[in-house]
Amino acid sequence: MAKSPKPFIVTKRTDSKTFRLTINFTSGLPGRVCAEWRRRSFLDLPDELSPYRTPKTKSAAEAGAVALIAYLKNHQQKKPSSLSVTIKDFAGDMFIEGAPHLARWAAKGKVLKRQTISQHRRHLTGYLLPKFGHLRLTEITPTLVEDFLLELKLSNSSRNTILYTLQLVMREARRVGVIEFIPEFEPFKRNGKRQNTLSSKELTALFPYDEQELVRVWTRPPDKRKERDESLALMFGTLFCVTVSAGLRSGEIRALHREQINIPNSGLVIDRAVDDRGTIGPLKKATTEDSRARAVIIPEITLKMLIRWLDQTPECPAYPGLVFSYHGKPIANYYILDRFRYGLQNAGIDYESRRLTVHCLRYTYNTRMRTLLSEQVLREFIGHRSVAMTDHYDNPILTERLTAYQNMRPSVEQFWGEQEEDKKPNLI
Repeated sequence: MAKSPKPFIVTKRTDSKTFRLTINFTSGLPGRVCAEWRRRSFLDLPDELSPYRTPKTKSAAEAGAVALIAYLKNHQQKKPSSLSVTIKDFAGDMFIEGAPHLARWAAKGKVLKRQTISQHRRHLTGYLLPKFGHLRLTEITPTLVEDFLLELKLSNSSRNTILYTLQLVMREARRVGVIEFIPEFEPFKRNGKRQNTLSSKELTALFPYDEQELVRVWTRPPDKRKERDESLALMFGTLFCVTVSAGLRSGEIRALHREQINIPNSGLVIDRAVDDRGTIGPLKKATTEDSRARAVIIPEITLKMLIRWLDQTPECPAYPGLVFSYHGKPIANYYILDRFRYGLQNAGIDYESRRLTVHCLRYTYNTRMRTLLSEQVLREFIGHRSVAMTDHYDNPILTERLTAYQNMRPSVEQFWGEQEEDKKPNLI
């Protein structure tokens, strides 16, 4: 008489040290559940079984399999109607300020900014619910979602943010037991264009130390409405000079406060930014556990230009201590871009055939300082968490990179080894 198959099968992947799990019908679980757990990774185990997700030995993996079967049996008894829950039923009231799941995330240190919550809500109500709201959560598959997103006239970055919203919904559904596992959604390739960088000659033209010259470069062009106050041009010239000298983001320089400036140490403490609504708050991707704050040293000439502006900074009653303001509040993002292009135009720099926005100043800083600072210090100064991001921002002007590498010539000369003096080729 043939033996019944074991309740589960644990196998080791040949290409790695991880294990896979198959649950058989002799486990006592419904065939649908067994089908879902066929050759699945232990990384897919529910959060309640997270200690079993990375077994080191086969016996540890088998213990995880036993725990999973017990969990699924108990879960089947507690959640008999979960299979009928649609995405509209489950997520219709998600991403609304004050929602229970947001309060729980905040208690765990994952505090979302208001604009982030609004963005997730727009993705939910504008894309996901109209298309998939009638489907059960168990019917949402990567193929279904990816085909839908490819039909939309959106950038890959936008598609990825919609995917991320859906993944957050799925995580919540798995937490409460509506689904057993989260489908694996493969992100779309980033298609954002890299910024160009400014050369040494262009930087010199844009940021002369002489006050009148700086005002001339950053004054509104003659074909635009004439400005009454030259201090506005001086402010923008100083603002962009500090931005490129410290590798700041637009929101960070617009939020700069006097208390962030450390004159004795020639540096800035970057711990706040202006968001899309014009509100000064935490830095990009900041959480309650990680403020993402950083410190950066700036060149002496930049510090002197900044001090010169501080001596004549107008009062800003609504934002006391704000270094750069316009009409009594932080400068709007769209306006700072216009002013940057005025400076480029006055300096004779073509910004139409090159990708030169305010963000190019951050690229320029990263590229220039990469030959002068260690990788670790550069990432700390600019706020990158990975070498890959620093690589992305490295867009060198190659002739200048050659000049920067001249101190490497002694090492390069050793390529051919030692040669007698009279046998060396004459390059003249």
